[in-house]
Amino acid sequence: MLDSPERIIWALLKYTDWWQPTTTSVIQVGAARRTNGFSDGIRPGLLDTLDEREELCRRMQLLKDKDRHVLFLWYVKQLDAKDIAKTLRISRRQCFRRRSNAVRTLVDLGEPQEAA
Repeated sequence: MLDSPERIIWALLKYTDWWQPTTTSVIQVGAARRTNGFSDGIRPGLLDTLDEREELCRRMQLLKDKDRHVLFLWYVKQLDAKDIAKTLRISRRQCFRRRSNAVRTLVDLGEPQEAA
């Protein structure tokens, strides 16, 4: 499911499209993303990706706070590296490294271990 950096990044971007962090709503509310085709406000495909969203959330909870914050600023707020570095008081190079390491960690976390 989320077995490569590309799939993780795809999920982070899709999560941005469907989740409104300020309201914790899964209903599409942004005027720029709103179209007339959504009669119930739920974006087509949302329900098909709930398993991936749940898995992404599980893995995100296991990240260090600073790494999670970098991913949030990068993919949800869609800030550039300069602004993220300024916000977190780190260099741009550290910003790129943290993002890369966080994505790699999300891949490595894999599926949950079954209790023996």
